[in-house]
Amino acid sequence: MKKTPLLIFTLMLTVLLSSCSAAKSGGSFESVSIYDLSKEMVQAGGNLAEMSYASSQDSNAESAFSRISDMDYGKVDSFFVSYATDGSASADEIVVIAVRNIEDAPEAEKSLKDHLDYRMSLYRTYGAKQLPKLEKAEVFTDGNYAVLIVADNPGSIRSAFNSFISR
Repeated sequence: MKKTPLLIFTLMLTVLLSSCSAAKSGGSFESVSIYDLSKEMVQAGGNLAEMSYASSQDSNAESAFSRISDMDYGKVDSFFVSYATDGSASADEIVVIAVRNIEDAPEAEKSLKDHLDYRMSLYRTYGAKQLPKLEKAEVFTDGNYAVLIVADNPGSIRSAFNSFISR
């Protein structure tokens, strides 16, 4: 009989400590397989150019990340970028940044908007035919994720993202 109150106390303490831990980190989120997410999104793109890939799983991840964002890499849980291998022929690009703390998602989104602006300035110089694609690009956040989609059909790629993370 004495074990029951002790068991209840232990369970309550465990729940309390786990909720405090989640509150300190800005809430927890279930990180998805960034590689599987990238495959789903690229496949949904249909007629994307030949794509190259970099992610947080690469040995040079921090360096690769610095090419798409000036955000402190310590705030990043994971990321991927799929981009047209021949950038002079196509502006196609998909970027997903998963931040550790949901409060950093707006900063990640802003960094992607800055990246898009930079790319637009480059394409104005040497690839004006790609500007319409860049102008209809989508940049958004969803929970701990910030996303950039530059493609002919960004809506279908966004739908693939939404379906994948809601599983």
